[in-house]
Amino acid sequence: MRSFTINYKSTKTEIVFGNYINVLKKTLKNKRFIIICDKNIFLLYPEIEKLSSVICINAGEKQKSLNTVEYLYSELIKLNADRTTNIVAIGGGITCDIAGYVASTFYRGLPFILIPTTLLAMTDAAIGGKNGVNYKNHKNIIGIISQPETIIIDKNFLETLPEEEYRNGIAEIIKHAIISGDDFFNKLKNNKSQKINDEILRLSIQTKVKFVTADEKEKGLRRILNFGHTFGHIIEISKNLKHGEAVGIGMVLASKISENLNKCNAATTDKTIKMLEYYNLPTTCKLDFKNFEKLLTYDKKNDNKYLHFVFIEKIGKVVVERISRKTIIRVLSKVIS
Repeated sequence: MRSFTINYKSTKTEIVFGNYINVLKKTLKNKRFIIICDKNIFLLYPEIEKLSSVICINAGEKQKSLNTVEYLYSELIKLNADRTTNIVAIGGGITCDIAGYVASTFYRGLPFILIPTTLLAMTDAAIGGKNGVNYKNHKNIIGIISQPETIIIDKNFLETLPEEEYRNGIAEIIKHAIISGDDFFNKLKNNKSQKINDEILRLSIQTKVKFVTADEKEKGLRRILNFGHTFGHIIEISKNLKHGEAVGIGMVLASKISENLNKCNAATTDKTIKMLEYYNLPTTCKLDFKNFEKLLTYDKKNDNKYLHFVFIEKIGKVVVERISRKTIIRVLSKVIS
């Protein structure tokens, strides 16, 4: 059973690799806990029902809402949850986000454990303490940064993960490789099986950990992790694409804008595109400009009429700069025309 500790300024999170049932029993021992579980995972893994009381939710983007939060509050009250109750989330990124938000706000904060069941959640969504929900077509606009006590990584969940969801996670791993540098990037490029092995999984998690521990509240350095997300979140909602697919396209657009503004060369953009194509991820889609500028207004990286936009200079060097939305829209029109 391997583990390592994420040390934040005010708290810490233990990441443990191993069988989730064994780790959970060892971690919580005689403590009371309630499970919030993705309904599909609950049906695939019936042993979950034997562990404790379970509240199931449908884990789609439409369910990532205040209505679901209210439902979970009601169910916790029915189960007599109190300040000593632990919350355990079992599911993908949406389940982890919702459950983390509920745990962090119920009774002003209950301890919680995340058990991510998708590649995307294992390498990204479960790490860093971002918990929240969407509101009126605005992704993750309501939320809180609150850290789980433990994250349990059990790769056995990936055996039942649909192929499209597997690729969804690879997109974020590619992002981590791009911002990390040539060593990680080349390991991913030379991965002939196109399956994520233990080393790549570890490197991806460690890259995310590096940035979130340096800037837990996302005031500066952590914004680098938003590479591809300015457009990715808009594309995800407006085009009904998977998060990873949308972020992949967003990374290409960000790279092309960087190239247009002379921050990187064409070879850097080409490397990004080829890596996404190697892992069978889309690199382009048709964009609706009328909707784009409107949705950019609500981007969480906004600063008045400006964005904290993530540019790429080369593999391993990504920078955040304050730039006007008008400039981004103007350059974007050139990039995709």
